[in-house]
Amino acid sequence: MGALSQLCKVILGIFNALYCIVGMAFVLVGVWLRVRGSDITDAALVNGEYALIGVGTVMIVTAVVGDIGGCCDKTATLSVYCVLLVCLIAGQITLYAKQKEVGQPLAQFYVLLYAIYIASSDLVVGGTLGVVHYTMNCCGALGVVGLDPTSHTCPKKTGFLDRFMSPCPPVLLDVFSAKPPVAMGIFYGNAALLILCLLCSVALHRMLKKAGPHYIHLTQSVLSLSTPLAEPQLQLYPHHTDGSLDTMVLTSTLAEA
Repeated sequence: MGALSQLCKVILGIFNALYCIVGMAFVLVGVWLRVRGSDITDAALVNGEYALIGVGTVMIVTAVVGDIGGCCDKTATLSVYCVLLVCLIAGQITLYAKQKEVGQPLAQFYVLLYAIYIASSDLVVGGTLGVVHYTMNCCGALGVVGLDPTSHTCPKKTGFLDRFMSPCPPVLLDVFSAKPPVAMGIFYGNAALLILCLLCSVALHRMLKKAGPHYIHLTQSVLSLSTPLAEPQLQLYPHHTDGSLDTMVLTSTLAEA
């Protein structure tokens, strides 16, 4: 258990913290949309809301399990964490393989969010649209910064020609053909991080197995050594020989630590 294990723990800690934050954001947005639009029964909107909640929950659970396994050196928890990472990697591969099927409901979900924002100017919906616009490098339904009603949530453009961007629905229909730089960076970067964390968790699991039952946690050792010993207490006990207090015996007691 040396420098490699510490490096793996740092990598897992940073990754899990980021994953937990993003997962919480997904869940909060999904819950907000569901509560706010509880009277809307459009299948595309409802499915999108539950997809956000589901994906966010999986991310949070994965992050929590990874933190417990990495910080507390729990081999069983690390095994569960490896399984969750494999499932996430498999899900990302499936998403890439079925991009055509995923693009249609994604574009429909965006159009519904766009309509909700135009009608209500909801800040949460506007923030969600802003994230989509910056990630996909698109701007609303018109694709022209300054003309689209959601232009203030679009990437800032200074040049005249730069204001003409792609509308978001066509981009979302086929993300991997449009290849927006930020979205592609997030997609492939997330895949690389998942694989890196899987390798780190497997390596940490093997090191803990190799250390075996004789491995003692440093924190427990420090805790036991830092526990102060009780100070000796001097007490006087009377020693009766003939019914009178004629002799005093001095004893010292030491409380158990």
